[in-house]
Amino acid sequence: MEIGPLLIMILALAGVVGLALGMFGGGGSILMVPLLSYVAAMPTKEAIATSLLVVGATSAVSLLPHALKGHVRWVQGLIFAATSMVGAYGAGLLAQGIPAQLLMIGFAVIMVGSARGMIRGR
Repeated sequence: MEIGPLLIMILALAGVVGLALGMFGGGGSILMVPLLSYVAAMPTKEAIATSLLVVGATSAVSLLPHALKGHVRWVQGLIFAATSMVGAYGAGLLAQGIPAQLLMIGFAVIMVGSARGMIRGR
């Protein structure tokens, strides 16, 4: 099997996403959805769903060093995770009836809002 330049670029960018997620604890979806959509040419709905898998797996791996240092609030984290999973499941059901372009616009609005909030701080 020959590894083409596009695959090498996708893997390199995915590594950058993993580094950002591991270092900053977030940003995986904001980086992964455009990577999958525009670089890997994946359909929008598949890119969003795939990014959830990638971010979940990367987060689980990134959790280990923080947990070993005692930097994890397990009770709050598990409550937040369970609640988020219920919301994500419901949103996944709703997203089936929403056009892909509208989902990408909504995603972009959330990205801009998140960036604005991070720049402004608390």
